[in-house]
Amino acid sequence: MNQLIPARASTPNLPALVATSGEQAGRRFLEFFASNIRNRNTRIAYSHSVGLFLTWCEEYGIPSLGAVRPLHVAAWSRRT
Repeated sequence: MNQLIPARASTPNLPALVATSGEQAGRRFLEFFASNIRNRNTRIAYSHSVGLFLTWCEEYGIPSLGAVRPLHVAAWSRRT
């Protein structure tokens, strides 16, 4: 799974690429999963997939969320 690092002592752990993208990115990441996805099973499935994708990004040297391009998503989704 994706390596997690604390963004702040008072907030939940965030994936490294999210945490290093700044406080606003971390807040939006948490808001997306907490507010936008109401179904618990969908939220779990999406968070699992996002974790796998962010781990893949780190392994392939993508330095930040801002550097992620549609081509990266396409390559990840066709990796098998």
